[in-house]
Amino acid sequence: MFLFQQPSVWFLLLVLLVPLLWWRWSRGSQRAFIPCSTTRVMSKLPRSWVVRTRWIIPALRTIALVALIVCIARPLRADQQTRVHADAVAIEMVVDRSGSMQALDFVRNGQNVTRLEAVKAVVEDFVLGVDEMEGRENDLVGLITFASFPDSNCPMTFDHGHLSERLSGIRVASEEEGAMTAIGDGLALAVSRLTSLQDRADIRTDDEIKSRVIILLTDGEETAGDITALKAAEMAAAFDIKIYTIGAGTNGTVPVLTRDALGRQTVQRMETKLDEATLQEIASMTGGQYFRATDTESLQSIYKRINELETTEIIERQYEQFADMSVDSVRFGGFTFPPLLIIPLLALLLEVLLSSTRYRRLP
Repeated sequence: MFLFQQPSVWFLLLVLLVPLLWWRWSRGSQRAFIPCSTTRVMSKLPRSWVVRTRWIIPALRTIALVALIVCIARPLRADQQTRVHADAVAIEMVVDRSGSMQALDFVRNGQNVTRLEAVKAVVEDFVLGVDEMEGRENDLVGLITFASFPDSNCPMTFDHGHLSERLSGIRVASEEEGAMTAIGDGLALAVSRLTSLQDRADIRTDDEIKSRVIILLTDGEETAGDITALKAAEMAAAFDIKIYTIGAGTNGTVPVLTRDALGRQTVQRMETKLDEATLQEIASMTGGQYFRATDTESLQSIYKRINELETTEIIERQYEQFADMSVDSVRFGGFTFPPLLIIPLLALLLEVLLSSTRYRRLP
């Protein structure tokens, strides 16, 4: 879009003077340089191309004058652009990888899978987006897993592809690593990561982070750790961090994938118990909600529900960026054009050059 700056646009009225000036320049002086009785003889002389193209000199002056008037009127090119600003949600995914997460009571694509494999698939869908879940494209997401000890598997990041790679490498903790359940320690580490965002130079917490959320998924009860789950919930509440808790799996005896002394995979029956009361209290203390997932479908619906509860506010702003065509290069139609001020400068230089050489006149 092209326009002129107000009130400089009124300088364009000076263009009306150009026809008068052209008439004056092309007419020349009325005074005879060489007195003579008649010029009839001279009119019969052959005319050179210099004489026939003498109009170039006033034409160059006219171009320079018109271009200068246009530049004084400040022509502008306005490029309308759209800027999208998203008030992100900082989400810390806290996933249980204790020994009981090897239970084979979930089904995915028609096959029995462990609880951890089902959770990994649904968490990835939640972050990246699939089918009915839109994903968390504009949100800051991190990953923490825990068994007897918590691990920060992926820092808070907008690079969800990297987070997906780290998520795919998560395995159930071995007996050597410690396969118990330290829910409180996992939550405390998540609180620490969320509260330390203000120290990161690449994130403006006041402008970019709308809220901070922890999504805790576990299938058991707290059996290890230095910090209790309820104490960690108090810490989260003190920092206005909301915790959504998900209890996964079924209570009672379930088939669990294990390895024998020779390293071969076997299936054994194991008793599992979910501490729903503690998970409900954690959610209540922090303003979150508790969900129960007994199969893959219910787990997917839970993450879909959380996705709807923690929406990202996206603000679209339209603005115009102006370029002064007199002094700025302008890109149009895939080409970059130089500033308009070059036109009168070149026209005047060419007019001076030609007037001093080939089109030079005797005084």
